[in-house]
Amino acid sequence: MAVLSCYTRAHYAPYLLDDCATLKVRPYAFPMKNYLRAILIDAKTTTRDFARNRSALIVANLLLLPWFLAIVSGRNTNPFPALGEIFGIMFVYWFFTRRRAMEMLPVRKPIIESAIALALVLLWMLFRVGQYAPWYELPRTAFLSINDIYETIVPKLFEMVLVPLAIWLSLRYRPRELGLRAGWRDWIPALIPSAVLIFIGLQNNRPQAWWESVVYFYFGAGLPEEFLFRGILQSRLEALLKNPIWGLYLASFVFGASHLPINLSNASATNWLSAFESAFTFQLSVGFALGFAFQRVRNILPLTVIHTLINAAP
Repeated sequence: MAVLSCYTRAHYAPYLLDDCATLKVRPYAFPMKNYLRAILIDAKTTTRDFARNRSALIVANLLLLPWFLAIVSGRNTNPFPALGEIFGIMFVYWFFTRRRAMEMLPVRKPIIESAIALALVLLWMLFRVGQYAPWYELPRTAFLSINDIYETIVPKLFEMVLVPLAIWLSLRYRPRELGLRAGWRDWIPALIPSAVLIFIGLQNNRPQAWWESVVYFYFGAGLPEEFLFRGILQSRLEALLKNPIWGLYLASFVFGASHLPINLSNASATNWLSAFESAFTFQLSVGFALGFAFQRVRNILPLTVIHTLINAAP
């Protein structure tokens, strides 16, 4: 009769309850019903912890309040596909990381570093306002079908990646402490949402147009925004507030607000409220979902892909 090692015994606990000295393999020792029971127990525990956490309850209400106002005012009569996408990402990351303790990234000077990160966001918003005012005009250079290399991609990579990376490396942070990690396990939760978003994107767009959108949004949104807003800003606000939930929400709020210049530039004079509606419903909530995922894996690289695919899906 086969005997399991103590290491294997520990790995399968609590499903095998024999004493380690006499541990034996039971028939069907890891049945599907026990696995499903464990998931239900984890879900029940998470729900109970959520209900007992005042900060989590307040943040959940703040997150859903703009959606509620958009629905009752008649401005958004079908929010459910967007909400399904947002909460679907959060559920998948919860499912694959529910037994993983949250890691807090090291932050040496929370006040100063949070101020620097917020200043970089403000500078980006002012840059966008100057573009759309317009106070200046940047050269237009095309790549494939992308016409605004110098209007979006180059300034974003410079201001949201190269500048903050240089600042925090000079402060003696390692790349992995900024969310730049190579762990392959961190990619597992991203596989399902990525596959779904690829399917939606190819359903809604011609393959060539979709691929060009993916390239554009990766370098013009996914990579720079995830590095600045999740890798830098969110982790600093979590340390500053000494509360991961409020740090997550505030970083998501800033993320949504940072889209106001471009939203206003695309809104008509008679429908300017749509810019605020988009910023504080969908864009804030997407930032919250990606921020939640970042708290679970502390790796921005899979999130850059999900972020890109969200933008390229419509």
